[in-house]
Amino acid sequence: MEIRVGYAELEATLVRAMERLGLEGERAARCGRLFAETTRDGVYSHGVNRFPRFRGTVEMGLVDVKAKAARVAGKGALERWTGHRAPGNLSAQECMARAMELAGEHGLGCVALNDTNHWMRAGSYGWQAAEAGFIGMCWTNAIANMVPWGAKTRGVGNNPLAMAVPRANGAHVVLDTAMSQYSFGVLAGYAARGEEPPHDAGYDAEGRISRDPKAIDAAQAGLPIGRGWRFCWI
Repeated sequence: MEIRVGYAELEATLVRAMERLGLEGERAARCGRLFAETTRDGVYSHGVNRFPRFRGTVEMGLVDVKAKAARVAGKGALERWTGHRAPGNLSAQECMARAMELAGEHGLGCVALNDTNHWMRAGSYGWQAAEAGFIGMCWTNAIANMVPWGAKTRGVGNNPLAMAVPRANGAHVVLDTAMSQYSFGVLAGYAARGEEPPHDAGYDAEGRISRDPKAIDAAQAGLPIGRGWRFCWI
Protein backbone atom coordinates (compact mmCIF):
# COMPACT_ATOMS: atom_id res chain seq x y z
CA MET A 1 0.00 0.00 0.00
CA GLU A 2 1.34 3.42 -0.96
CA ILE A 3 1.19 6.18 1.64
CA ARG A 4 1.49 9.78 0.52
CA VAL A 5 2.72 12.38 3.00
CA GLY A 6 2.74 16.14 2.46
CA TYR A 7 6.11 17.84 2.31
CA ALA A 8 5.55 19.99 5.40
CA GLU A 9 4.68 16.94 7.48
CA LEU A 10 7.67 15.02 6.11
CA GLU A 11 10.11 17.80 6.92
CA ALA A 12 8.68 18.36 10.41
CA THR A 13 8.88 14.63 11.16
CA LEU A 14 12.47 14.40 9.99
CA VAL A 15 13.46 17.45 12.03
CA ARG A 16 11.95 15.83 15.15
CA ALA A 17 13.85 12.64 14.33
CA MET A 18 17.09 14.62 14.13
CA GLU A 19 16.37 16.21 17.50
CA ARG A 20 15.87 12.76 19.02
CA LEU A 21 19.28 11.78 17.68
CA GLY A 22 20.80 14.74 19.52
CA LEU A 23 20.99 17.49 16.93
CA GLU A 24 19.74 20.83 18.16
CA GLY A 25 18.04 23.94 16.81
CA GLU A 26 19.13 25.18 13.41
CA ARG A 27 21.35 22.13 12.78
CA ALA A 28 18.46 19.72 13.33
CA ALA A 29 16.30 21.84 11.02
CA ARG A 30 18.93 21.92 8.26
CA CYS A 31 19.70 18.22 8.49
CA GLY A 32 16.02 17.28 8.39
CA ARG A 33 15.38 19.68 5.51
CA LEU A 34 18.21 18.19 3.42
CA PHE A 35 16.71 14.71 3.80
CA ALA A 36 13.21 16.02 3.08
CA GLU A 37 14.22 18.01 -0.03
CA THR A 38 16.03 14.98 -1.42
CA THR A 39 12.88 12.90 -0.99
CA ARG A 40 10.69 15.66 -2.44
CA ASP A 41 12.85 15.67 -5.56
CA GLY A 42 12.37 11.93 -6.04
CA VAL A 43 15.83 10.79 -4.93
CA TYR A 44 14.39 8.42 -2.31
CA SER A 45 17.61 6.38 -2.04
CA HIS A 46 19.40 9.32 -0.40
CA GLY A 47 16.39 10.83 1.37
CA VAL A 48 13.94 9.05 3.66
CA ASN A 49 15.23 5.63 2.61
CA ARG A 50 18.69 6.60 3.77
CA PHE A 51 17.64 7.86 7.19
CA PRO A 52 17.71 4.45 8.98
CA ARG A 53 21.33 4.00 7.93
CA PHE A 54 22.16 7.52 9.07
CA ARG A 55 20.53 6.81 12.44
CA GLY A 56 22.57 3.61 12.70
CA THR A 57 25.85 5.43 12.12
CA VAL A 58 24.93 7.93 14.84
CA GLU A 59 24.06 5.16 17.29
CA MET A 60 27.32 3.35 16.51
CA GLY A 61 29.30 6.52 17.17
CA LEU A 62 30.51 6.89 13.59
CA VAL A 63 28.73 10.24 13.32
CA ASP A 64 29.09 12.80 16.11
CA VAL A 65 25.97 14.98 16.06
CA LYS A 66 27.56 17.49 18.46
CA ALA A 67 30.63 18.05 16.30
CA LYS A 68 31.05 20.78 13.70
CA ALA A 69 33.29 21.13 10.67
CA ALA A 70 36.08 23.68 10.99
CA ARG A 71 38.74 25.35 8.84
CA VAL A 72 42.28 24.12 9.50
CA ALA A 73 44.29 25.78 6.71
CA GLY A 74 43.92 28.03 3.72
CA LYS A 75 45.58 30.33 1.26
CA GLY A 76 43.74 32.67 -1.06
CA ALA A 77 40.88 30.88 -2.77
CA LEU A 78 41.80 27.47 -1.32
CA GLU A 79 40.93 26.14 2.12
CA ARG A 80 41.15 22.83 3.96
CA TRP A 81 38.52 21.84 6.51
CA THR A 82 38.08 18.92 8.88
CA GLY A 83 34.65 17.49 9.62
CA HIS A 84 35.31 16.07 13.11
CA ARG A 85 32.84 13.30 12.06
CA ALA A 86 29.92 15.74 12.16
CA PRO A 87 26.89 14.85 9.98
CA GLY A 88 28.26 14.75 6.46
CA ASN A 89 25.42 16.64 4.82
CA LEU A 90 25.77 19.57 7.22
CA SER A 91 29.54 19.72 6.73
CA ALA A 92 29.20 19.57 2.94
CA GLN A 93 26.60 22.34 2.95
CA GLU A 94 28.81 24.53 5.16
CA CYS A 95 31.86 23.93 2.96
CA MET A 96 29.91 24.81 -0.19
CA ALA A 97 28.75 28.02 1.51
CA ARG A 98 32.36 28.85 2.33
CA ALA A 99 33.49 28.03 -1.22
CA MET A 100 30.93 30.53 -2.53
CA GLU A 101 32.24 33.18 -0.12
CA LEU A 102 35.76 32.57 -1.43
CA ALA A 103 34.53 32.72 -5.02
CA GLY A 104 32.87 36.04 -4.32
CA GLU A 105 36.23 37.37 -3.13
CA HIS A 106 38.65 35.67 -5.54
CA GLY A 107 36.51 34.63 -8.51
CA LEU A 108 36.97 30.98 -7.54
CA GLY A 109 36.65 29.11 -4.28
CA CYS A 110 37.70 25.58 -3.38
CA VAL A 111 37.21 23.85 -0.02
CA ALA A 112 38.48 20.33 0.75
CA LEU A 113 36.93 18.40 3.64
CA ASN A 114 38.29 15.36 5.51
CA ASP A 115 37.31 13.33 8.59
CA THR A 116 33.71 13.26 7.43
CA ASN A 117 31.07 10.70 6.47
CA HIS A 118 28.29 10.17 3.93
CA TRP A 119 27.10 13.51 2.53
CA MET A 120 23.80 12.04 1.24
CA ARG A 121 22.72 13.60 -2.10
CA ALA A 122 25.63 15.31 -3.83
CA GLY A 123 23.21 17.31 -5.94
CA SER A 124 22.01 19.18 -2.84
CA TYR A 125 25.22 21.19 -2.86
CA GLY A 126 25.07 21.72 -6.61
CA TRP A 127 21.60 23.21 -6.20
CA GLN A 128 22.92 25.28 -3.30
CA ALA A 129 25.52 26.84 -5.59
CA ALA A 130 23.22 27.30 -8.58
CA GLU A 131 20.48 28.95 -6.53
CA ALA A 132 23.05 31.47 -5.29
CA GLY A 133 24.16 32.21 -8.86
CA PHE A 134 27.41 30.19 -8.84
CA ILE A 135 28.70 27.43 -11.06
CA GLY A 136 29.36 24.57 -8.66
CA MET A 137 31.30 21.31 -8.74
CA CYS A 138 31.67 18.84 -5.90
CA TRP A 139 32.86 15.27 -5.60
CA THR A 140 34.07 12.81 -3.00
CA ASN A 141 36.06 9.64 -2.61
CA ALA A 142 34.41 6.34 -1.71
CA ILE A 143 35.21 2.80 -0.65
CA ALA A 144 36.31 0.40 -3.39
CA ASN A 145 32.97 -1.03 -4.49
CA MET A 146 33.33 -1.22 -8.28
CA VAL A 147 35.13 -3.71 -10.49
CA PRO A 148 37.20 -1.93 -13.18
CA TRP A 149 36.65 -3.03 -16.75
CA GLY A 150 38.77 -6.10 -17.48
CA ALA A 151 39.26 -6.96 -13.80
CA LYS A 152 37.63 -9.50 -11.50
CA THR A 153 37.97 -7.79 -8.14
CA ARG A 154 36.90 -4.45 -6.70
CA GLY A 155 39.44 -1.74 -7.20
CA VAL A 156 37.80 1.69 -7.56
CA GLY A 157 35.22 3.70 -5.66
CA ASN A 158 31.79 4.73 -6.87
CA ASN A 159 32.85 8.35 -6.53
CA PRO A 160 29.84 10.66 -6.97
CA LEU A 161 30.12 13.86 -8.96
CA ALA A 162 27.80 16.88 -9.00
CA MET A 163 27.98 19.81 -11.42
CA ALA A 164 25.64 22.79 -11.47
CA VAL A 165 25.19 25.76 -13.80
CA PRO A 166 22.75 28.55 -12.89
CA ARG A 167 20.36 30.03 -15.42
CA ALA A 168 18.84 33.48 -15.07
CA ASN A 169 15.82 32.49 -17.15
CA GLY A 170 14.67 28.91 -16.77
CA ALA A 171 15.63 25.97 -14.62
CA HIS A 172 19.20 25.57 -13.42
CA VAL A 173 21.21 22.72 -14.93
CA VAL A 174 22.31 20.25 -12.24
CA LEU A 175 23.95 16.87 -12.81
CA ASP A 176 24.32 14.44 -9.91
CA THR A 177 25.81 11.09 -10.87
CA ALA A 178 27.73 8.17 -9.44
CA MET A 179 30.37 6.35 -11.46
CA SER A 180 28.39 3.10 -11.57
CA GLN A 181 25.56 2.03 -13.83
CA TYR A 182 23.26 2.32 -10.80
CA SER A 183 24.08 3.82 -7.42
CA PHE A 184 23.94 1.39 -4.51
CA GLY A 185 21.12 3.47 -3.07
CA VAL A 186 19.04 2.88 -6.21
CA LEU A 187 19.84 -0.84 -6.04
CA ALA A 188 18.65 -0.87 -2.42
CA GLY A 189 15.34 0.54 -3.63
CA TYR A 190 14.99 -2.27 -6.15
CA ALA A 191 15.81 -4.81 -3.45
CA ALA A 192 13.21 -3.35 -1.08
CA ARG A 193 10.55 -3.65 -3.81
CA GLY A 194 11.59 -7.19 -4.69
CA GLU A 195 12.53 -6.08 -8.22
CA GLU A 196 15.56 -6.14 -10.49
CA PRO A 197 16.82 -3.22 -12.59
CA PRO A 198 16.23 -3.49 -16.34
CA HIS A 199 19.96 -3.58 -17.17
CA ASP A 200 23.04 -5.35 -15.83
CA ALA A 201 24.09 -3.60 -12.65
CA GLY A 202 27.08 -5.39 -11.13
CA TYR A 203 28.71 -8.65 -10.17
CA ASP A 204 27.78 -11.33 -7.64
CA ALA A 205 30.20 -12.97 -5.20
CA GLU A 206 31.30 -15.43 -7.90
CA GLY A 207 32.20 -12.63 -10.30
CA ARG A 208 29.24 -13.20 -12.60
CA ILE A 209 27.46 -10.25 -14.21
CA SER A 210 24.15 -9.74 -12.42
CA ARG A 211 20.95 -7.75 -12.08
CA ASP A 212 20.20 -9.12 -8.61
CA PRO A 213 20.44 -6.05 -6.33
CA LYS A 214 20.92 -8.12 -3.16
CA ALA A 215 23.71 -10.20 -4.68
CA ILE A 216 25.46 -7.08 -5.99
CA ASP A 217 25.15 -5.34 -2.63
CA ALA A 218 26.50 -8.40 -0.81
CA ALA A 219 29.50 -8.50 -3.15
CA GLN A 220 29.84 -4.69 -3.12
CA ALA A 221 30.75 -4.93 -6.79
CA GLY A 222 28.96 -2.37 -8.92
CA LEU A 223 29.21 -2.17 -12.68
CA PRO A 224 31.06 0.95 -13.92
CA ILE A 225 29.48 3.33 -16.39
CA GLY A 226 30.47 2.94 -20.01
CA ARG A 227 28.75 -0.34 -20.89
CA GLY A 228 25.27 1.01 -21.53
CA TRP A 229 22.85 3.65 -20.34
CA ARG A 230 23.76 5.75 -17.32
CA PHE A 231 20.99 6.84 -14.95
CA CYS A 232 21.44 10.31 -13.48
CA TRP A 233 19.49 12.60 -11.18
CA ILE A 234 18.48 16.06 -12.33
